[in-house]
Amino acid sequence: MPGVARKSGTDTVASPDGSGVGCASPTTQATDIGSDDVIVNGIGAVREDDAMNTHPGPGCSDHAPTLSTFSSTVIVNGKGVGRLDDSYNGHIISSASTDVIAG
Repeated sequence: MPGVARKSGTDTVASPDGSGVGCASPTTQATDIGSDDVIVNGIGAVREDDAMNTHPGPGCSDHAPTLSTFSSTVIVNGKGVGRLDDSYNGHIISSASTDVIAG
C-alpha cells in the first residue's frame, strides 16, 4: 500500500511542465493544500481536490492542479486521501510518508 501524501510542500510532485521554452520541460514541484485536522507525521494529509503548489504550466501561465486520483477506501474530511503515485491531473506525487499508508 502507498504512503500518504502531506501538504505544505512536504512531499514532491513530478510535473510534466514548469521550465524551459514555453515552460514545457519536466520539473519537480510540491504539495500545497491539505487537511488542517487530520495529521500524518505532524503534517496535514493531502485530499481529493486539494491543489498542489502554483507553478508555470504549458505556455508559462501559472496553474495549480488539484488532486484527481486518490484512495477510494481511506477518507479524510469526507474526501479520498492522496498517496504516493496519485495524480494532480497528470502531476504525479513522487514522495510520501514512509510509515503511514492508505488503501
